[in-house]
Amino acid sequence: MALLKAHKRALLLLTLTALVLALFPMRTEAITKSQVDAACADSVEQLAEYRAARADFEEKDDEYWDAVNEVDVLEARQGRIEGSVNSNTEELIVIQEKIEDQAVQLYMMGGLSNPGIILSASSVDEYLTSSEFLSAATIGGQENIDDLIAARGEYNRLQVRQDDLHGELEVAEGDALTAKDNHQVAMENEQTAYNKLSDRCASLQKQYEVEQAEIAARARQQRSGSVQVGSFICPLPRGGNSFRDTWGAPRSGGRSHKGTDIFAAWNAPVYAVAAGRVFTSDYGLGGKIIWLSANNGVAYYYAHLNGWNVSSGQSVSQGQVIGSNGDSGNARGGSPHVHFELHPGGRGSSAVNPYPTLATACK
Repeated sequence: MALLKAHKRALLLLTLTALVLALFPMRTEAITKSQVDAACADSVEQLAEYRAARADFEEKDDEYWDAVNEVDVLEARQGRIEGSVNSNTEELIVIQEKIEDQAVQLYMMGGLSNPGIILSASSVDEYLTSSEFLSAATIGGQENIDDLIAARGEYNRLQVRQDDLHGELEVAEGDALTAKDNHQVAMENEQTAYNKLSDRCASLQKQYEVEQAEIAARARQQRSGSVQVGSFICPLPRGGNSFRDTWGAPRSGGRSHKGTDIFAAWNAPVYAVAAGRVFTSDYGLGGKIIWLSANNGVAYYYAHLNGWNVSSGQSVSQGQVIGSNGDSGNARGGSPHVHFELHPGGRGSSAVNPYPTLATACK
């Protein structure tokens, strides 16, 4: 009897242990840098080359977006200054018309002995400073003159600022072009270096990068984005793209980045990452975009496309080419890329960081 009870207790303990493990599975140990180094014993030089190229790409990526954002900021300032100049010009016209009317009235009332002074003056300023007009001006006329002088001063100030901004913008646009070229070279070097790694080395290095991205995401108190349901494929050709975790990075206009920018060759095919229905549009910052409402309930957003290979409302299969890589919207003239977002609750739900999912699928 005692033996039977002991057997039952052991069986119950095993059952409870299995239940606990099922409900609370043990966390797999994270890949460490030393484990990657050990796995890459056959690719030591290649791994060092890849890590250097990866670091350089991240640096050039920061420089590229800093340059792009600076151009956006200066263009916005230039737009505001142009609006102020136009408004000031309209104000000058109104004041000058009032003064011209006043001069005519003065002449009709005999206040000006020489009506030709209005026509002979080489400029409005010369006319206004003529002793005959100033001596004949009424108090109201003098107020108009003061307004004109003040408006002219503001106009000159705005013109100087506009000229300064034009120069700053030319420099910033030149810097952005240089940053774009450097960025593309760094991207190609990173891709080339990664392709030199052995299969096991590349696999562990990729897993290490994914886990580090998830750790960084948790540190920023952001959801990690590792919420993919079902199968998922890379939205651009594997091995021919470069990207990094820029979730939450600053963008122009006070915005923060809500996706991952996947850089690839111009017109590279863009794939449906899952089966579902697509919706296309062309407007705003994203330019030519695609929303893919997948059959798994997740929605995916693609922006800055060069064109579409599908029509809005069409059903697509996983892996089908739905568009091509480009620079539409506010990416015009920059490095061609797809801004990719992942919305686990479908369209209208909040985006989560897609980097871990992309890193697993795209390398």
